[in-house]
This record gives sequence, structure tokens and C-alpha cells, in this order.
Amino acid sequence: MPRNATLKATTDELSPVQATVLEALLRGETVTAAATAANVDRSTVHRWLRSDLSFQAACNRGRRELWEASAGRLLRAAHTAAETVANAVESGDVQVALAVLKGIGALSGTVPMFGSDDPGELAESARRVQNLLDIGIW
Repeated sequence: MPRNATLKATTDELSPVQATVLEALLRGETVTAAATAANVDRSTVHRWLRSDLSFQAACNRGRRELWEASAGRLLRAAHTAAETVANAVESGDVQVALAVLKGIGALSGTVPMFGSDDPGELAESARRVQNLLDIGIW
């Protein structure tokens, strides 16, 4: 993972050695490799992961940032994938068309269950559920 502004903000409260370990861990390196990169024992890294709250917080922030970046990239790729599938179906690709229909459950022969479209009915259902929760049945 390149050392960008976000990672710098994440590691500012850590020692330089901890920042080196964190960067290695966020690149996907093992604890042993991260420890070696920072010239510390792997037991030290395990201790930081287990009991150093600043290190844990920085690690959690870094992981969350990686997750969010990956999710955004996958969402953009999903849009491209959907366009590709739609183009294949529109061009008459029967295999893709069948795969789409199967994927959305349209070939199962069952009708999907939807909730009520009546607000009053939904309110009554919510009241029944709340009553069950109140008396400890559910």
C-alpha cells in the first residue's frame, strides 16, 4: 500500500516502527514479515495487536479504508459487468440470457415473496411483532 495522505493520518500517532509494521500488515504481509520489515520480534507485533489501543485503532482505520476503497472499486466493476451482460443478452447470447434468468431465480417456478404494500397492514404486523417482543416470546 503506498504511503498516501490517508495512511499518514492513520499512522501519525504511532511510533515509526509501529507505522512500518502497520503499513506492511495493510499490504497483506504476515505478522512475521511485518516484524522483520520493522526489525522487531513478531511477539511484539502480536502484543500491539492484542493490547496497544492506539495500534489497534490505527489498524482498524487502515483496514476500514482498504475495505471502503475495495468496495468502491468493486461497485464500479459491477456496473461494467452489468453492462457487459446486458450487451450480451441484447445481442442474443442465449447462454448468458439463461444464466441471468437462473441467477435471479426466474426459472425456479416460484413467485418471490414480497411484503405488503398496505401501510396499515405493515403497521399492524409491526405491532404484533412488538407485542411478542414485549411479552418475551420472540
